[in-house]
Amino acid sequence: MLVREVELEGEAYFDVVKDGQHPFIVHTSAIDVKVLGTAFTVKSYPQDETIETTLLRGMIEVSRKDNPNTPRVILKPNEKLIFNKHLSAVQPIPDSVLARPDPAIAQVLPASPDIAVNSIPQNVPDSEKVETGWMYNRLVFNGDSFKELSEKMERWYNVRIFFKDERLYNYHFGGAFANETVQDALNALQLTADFTYKIKGNDIELYAK
Repeated sequence: MLVREVELEGEAYFDVVKDGQHPFIVHTSAIDVKVLGTAFTVKSYPQDETIETTLLRGMIEVSRKDNPNTPRVILKPNEKLIFNKHLSAVQPIPDSVLARPDPAIAQVLPASPDIAVNSIPQNVPDSEKVETGWMYNRLVFNGDSFKELSEKMERWYNVRIFFKDERLYNYHFGGAFANETVQDALNALQLTADFTYKIKGNDIELYAK
């Protein structure tokens, strides 16, 4: 049987036609995503603490690379699986069966403290969702801490952001950027957060007022 396989570092969207004779598997650093005929996204950056896969339609099967004998997690449409690499490194995973969470509530699977399954809104256009907005050239964020948002902005604008005051971590933001420059984006954030910034080439320094 011919197996189609992809190694992913970064973020990608896949739309795969069901083909039982030719399985399609996306490999990340910590989990494998087996396609069962579907459209889905995978986000796996080395510097991030988590790996995410979001199912838009069809079905996917997620397995652990460090313990492939544990039961697979099957995602339904409009569900997102989050794998915490940090928790995986410090907490042993029991061999008991994974309990499926209530799809309406984000929670950690009881038998696997490093895996959570969240539901994503169904009545919101894909262009407005955090998980899929990037496919429409939109950086969407919803309740992100300033530090979380800064990490997304670094990738989006190809810059490096340095916090000169940890008090800025307490700010949280919701919104979206599309055609804004990084300076436009920072100016917009200043409307709700009390900070200043300095841009030095591709480096940005943030200061609390």
